[in-house]
Amino acid sequence: MNEFIISLDFELYWGVRDTRGEKYFDTLKNVHKVIPQLLTLFDKYDVACTWATVGALCAEDYQDFMQYTPKQVPSYEDKAFSPFNDLGHLSSIDSQVLFAPKLVKAIKNAKNQEFASHTFSHYYALEQGQTIEEFEADLNACSNIIAKENIQLKSLVFPRNQFNAEYLSVCKKMGYTSYRGNPSHWAYKAESRENRSVFKRIFRLFDCYIPVSGSLRQQVKLDSVSGMIDVPASIFFRPYSPKLSCLDGLKLWRLKWSMTRTAKKGGVFHLWWHPHNFGQYMNENLKQIEELLKHYHFLNKKYNFKSLTMEQAASRFSEENK
Repeated sequence: MNEFIISLDFELYWGVRDTRGEKYFDTLKNVHKVIPQLLTLFDKYDVACTWATVGALCAEDYQDFMQYTPKQVPSYEDKAFSPFNDLGHLSSIDSQVLFAPKLVKAIKNAKNQEFASHTFSHYYALEQGQTIEEFEADLNACSNIIAKENIQLKSLVFPRNQFNAEYLSVCKKMGYTSYRGNPSHWAYKAESRENRSVFKRIFRLFDCYIPVSGSLRQQVKLDSVSGMIDVPASIFFRPYSPKLSCLDGLKLWRLKWSMTRTAKKGGVFHLWWHPHNFGQYMNENLKQIEELLKHYHFLNKKYNFKSLTMEQAASRFSEENK
């Protein structure tokens, strides 16, 4: 098994509403330009992708969104984490930063692209106050709004990578078969906002340029308690920044080195980012991604390195371990 996986956390404002203000809206609006170009690149290089999408994005407008609001909303201790505490503000802002039904359809209709769940409201599964019942209600809302597109959700990505093993039983009950776990390295262990480690963040920054954690090639594995299959992440694609552009060559070398090592030795190299990361410096970011996709194409020809969605990787794992 030597597999290349890309998963994208498609969130728009739902993923940044508690950290970014209106100055970020132009960047979010550019996602409507970014995604068609990413789909074109994936088609050009025959690359699969899993689009972990916040369910609320599927709504046509605010009124449509309200029809699918979960019956139980998250009761975070920090009220700023919940979009349901600020519905008046949501109803007043530009719908382009909240909803993207046309992009949902484009992803659904594109070749070899998986539409996956990022929960309905960008749910934080490790924050204080929320409960497993509220998590289940949120996933139900996501399933309901996706159903109108005739999409069956099989994979899930926990927002902010707040993986909560106790919640996998709910995912399994609702028909999910795979999830994106965190890398096995200590610096990538799941943590709540309150427990974030500055040291780990600095380590991960260095790791984007120099492989201090090694190749980060992972192994797909079974969670024996829930029966879910973990398709773990490897590393975040750090977007272009003028301040760090002098290190871009090093960043791309690090990623290509890890891809090559995985292609040769086996395992999974699972790259992820957010489409809104490309809302600024769009051309620079797309150029770098295309360079990585060209490298994948080379590794595919030389080592039979396979590009798969999360669901495909999970299915392949299940077949091989019957």
